[in-house]
Amino acid sequence: MYKLFPLLFFVFLFTKSAESQTSDSTNVNSLEQQFSDSIAQINEQNEDLKASRDAYNEGLILLKNESYSEAIFCFSKAIVIDSIFLQAYLSRAKCYEKLENDLAIADYLKTFELDSTNLFPLFKIASLYLKTDKALAEEMYTTILSLKGDEFKALNQLGIIAFTDGKYENAEQLFTQSLVININAYTLNDRGSCYRKLDKLDLAISDYLAAIALNSNFAFIYSNLASVYAKQGETDKALSYYDLAISKDANYALAYNNKASVLLGENKFEKAKIEIDKALEADAEYAPAYNNKGVINHKMKKYKEAIAAFDKAIQIDVDYAKAYLNRGISKQMIRDEDGACLDWKKANEFGIMLAKKYLINDCE
Repeated sequence: MYKLFPLLFFVFLFTKSAESQTSDSTNVNSLEQQFSDSIAQINEQNEDLKASRDAYNEGLILLKNESYSEAIFCFSKAIVIDSIFLQAYLSRAKCYEKLENDLAIADYLKTFELDSTNLFPLFKIASLYLKTDKALAEEMYTTILSLKGDEFKALNQLGIIAFTDGKYENAEQLFTQSLVININAYTLNDRGSCYRKLDKLDLAISDYLAAIALNSNFAFIYSNLASVYAKQGETDKALSYYDLAISKDANYALAYNNKASVLLGENKFEKAKIEIDKALEADAEYAPAYNNKGVINHKMKKYKEAIAAFDKAIQIDVDYAKAYLNRGISKQMIRDEDGACLDWKKANEFGIMLAKKYLINDCE
């Protein structure tokens, strides 16, 4: 028994070792299959990823060439393959902006869903809302501020909305909040315009000058500053700053027109006419310049020429209330009483108080 025990023990060990080898071979084969499957899956994923990026790159070329429908097809193909391809959603949204705002908004919302740290899509949505519904735009800018309170651009846009609604005090407060975060020429100019509307002219001048100190290249700031000086009766300063505005932008029709208004107020009709001609050379469809041209001709007792100029202003802008009022005055001078009364009635409908006086005195 003593001699057999080691032999049996050896056989036992040998058998156990053989079973282990068979099992390991099976595992190796299984691992090799899994590894092979993984590589195949990775290769398939890489092929899909490449197809998605190829479609996206093709879409970028089409977008650059303004072939929006074709670009949308490529971006959509990229998204079908890779449903979290953020850049493809963004690019497709740019295309949809040219064709269908609602679809653009949907894609911008998706990009924000994929990356909520980037507020750019929300700004784009707000800008699209501005075209059709200011209330929705205002709501979106407010949402942006709730996510990031120091977004001065959102404060600026809310200020602009308030300004265009005639809420100048509210707009001034929003611009002031924005300037606490970021001082820039645009916002200083906008707050200056609020002060101008509120007849806080010294504060307006201060903001416009500060804006110019930050950026001396913006023609519209010089023009706005000139308008304040004109309102204060400082015509020399007004004319000087209109000239500066024009020196920054030789095609600035508004500056030429407003400079003409100052000259017209000083009865310098010939000089005013020169500026009006420059305004119309810069923009042949600028209705205020035709209105001023009509006023100049009326002042020079050229009533038919005046009426023709007012006609053109109204042709360009059928809601131009002042042009109706002025045309009525010129028509009265050539004894067209019926035509004058019709024009004053139209001006009165637009809320021109002086038109009501003409109607009462000359038409009833």
